[in-house]
Amino acid sequence: MTEACRTERFKILNVSLGMGESMSWHTASSDAFVIARKGKGKVSFSDREVILSAGDTLLIPATQRHRMDVLEPFSSSVILAPEAKIDFA
Repeated sequence: MTEACRTERFKILNVSLGMGESMSWHTASSDAFVIARKGKGKVSFSDREVILSAGDTLLIPATQRHRMDVLEPFSSSVILAPEAKIDFA
């Protein structure tokens, strides 16, 4: 996960994960707008799962706990508030 851009209003993180990789349970301190650019991933919440493919978008509300499992090599851009923190706990 790398920061691609930051302004006074938002920051953009680029996320790239290989086949079989995952992101453990985590939360963000602001809303996160995910734009899938390549591949396929499964985002799991406590009550549902969402499959993201290239071109899909997903809004994850602030503090909503979630995780991601890669189904095909995956890359995305994530737009957050500039001061947002991600907590892997």
